[in-house]
Amino acid sequence: MRIYREMWPVENERGCIVIVHGAGEYFVRYHWLANKLNEAGYSVIGGDLPGLGRSEGRKGHIGRFEEYYAALDEWLMEARRRQRPLFLLGHSMGGLIVTRYVETAQPDVDGIILSSPCLGLSRRISPTLAGIASILNKVLPALRLSAGIKADEVSRDRDVTLNYAEDPYITTKVSVRWYKEMEKAMRLAEEEANRYPDVPTLVMQAGADKIVNAATTKAWAKKLPLSVKQYIEWSECYHEIFNEPEKEEVVETMIGWMRNIHYC
Repeated sequence: MRIYREMWPVENERGCIVIVHGAGEYFVRYHWLANKLNEAGYSVIGGDLPGLGRSEGRKGHIGRFEEYYAALDEWLMEARRRQRPLFLLGHSMGGLIVTRYVETAQPDVDGIILSSPCLGLSRRISPTLAGIASILNKVLPALRLSAGIKADEVSRDRDVTLNYAEDPYITTKVSVRWYKEMEKAMRLAEEEANRYPDVPTLVMQAGADKIVNAATTKAWAKKLPLSVKQYIEWSECYHEIFNEPEKEEVVETMIGWMRNIHYC
């Protein structure tokens, strides 16, 4: 499967950061962030996850959650050719992917940043719908249904929501199997939090998140050793903290943390 990749290198780099995007979206939505990181001296590597954006695969569908790890393996392999320190940033579902990846693979990275990680959803489906989903997962796993994400839930910035609603590369439908695999990954992220590696981690959560459950993120972060984690909640922000009116402050805080822990 062809996985789309982008590289944003800089000369005399302070380090490199790999960005893993969220559900339904693709890397173009992180160009502003990549540019800001370049300005701060960091090379950036990222791309589109399987079945999303410009990568191959049935849109909004995966057979197993671990299929996303192939993209992360590829991007990290390229990043390791560059200047250390090496950071790994995941937003939303990308945050869940990063969390499960580091819990299981224990990759050699110097810092981890989780942006509104999808460790729990803000909306719960009814037991009846959950039962139907379990049946469909066995008989029609590739059946796609609406992801239920509204454009005005991702950000308070109207330009962002308009672009999101009109972008033909945004995937608005996901398969039953995709949902069940993400549900399983969220459960395992909670159950196996004790496997999280001893790597400095910055957790930045949108306090007014309408997509993921901010309380779940905070509770999960509390399980990490104090020596590893720093938790920051942006109280008024919607889900996409890098696309909110406070985005400049969010990025400055993140870059400051990166430089502080590795003096880079």
